[in-house]
Amino acid sequence: MSLPFDKFVTLINFRDKGMYISNPIYLEKKYFLYYLSPEKVLKFDIDDLFYYSSHKIMQRGSHLFVADYGSQLSVLARYGIKSYAVEGRDYIFANDDHNDLRYENIIVLNRYRGVRQFNFRGFVRYKSVIHIRSNYVIGNYKTEYEAAIAYNKAADILTKKGIKKSFQQNYIEDLSPSQYADLYMKVDISPAIYELKP
Repeated sequence: MSLPFDKFVTLINFRDKGMYISNPIYLEKKYFLYYLSPEKVLKFDIDDLFYYSSHKIMQRGSHLFVADYGSQLSVLARYGIKSYAVEGRDYIFANDDHNDLRYENIIVLNRYRGVRQFNFRGFVRYKSVIHIRSNYVIGNYKTEYEAAIAYNKAADILTKKGIKKSFQQNYIEDLSPSQYADLYMKVDISPAIYELKP
């Protein structure tokens, strides 16, 4: 009787490493391999072993997810990558290997909604953009915090003007409420945002 592939990986790992893990995981010294198929192998840091030992990874198209408490959670969400993020703009793989999901290989460029990193005369700057019927530039800022708060401020302005859209606000946990309030008052918003009509 032939074994399913994932069971085969489990038994080979048990034979070689002496540890039985029900998911198709093969242990290495500082990382582990998760076999979705003979051709598709993911690489994770050993720190994630406990989680993926009890959470089976599934794939739909290029989307990797796990079932957790009745919800489908993206594998990339564990790195702070949002569901709307675009590879190459919001995050990159340092070694260009999309299957290498070790923390050192994933570089998050844009952590906040509506914020895009760009280079200006050799300096990193952040552009804040909001979408209503098309994209509107809110402004360019020196820090990602300013850009994220500018997005929130623009969303507040547009909501007060009667634009019926559910804007998801950026939550910035690194700032105290008073620091957030100071930046909220100081950030400049493009006049085009004030001129938009419902």
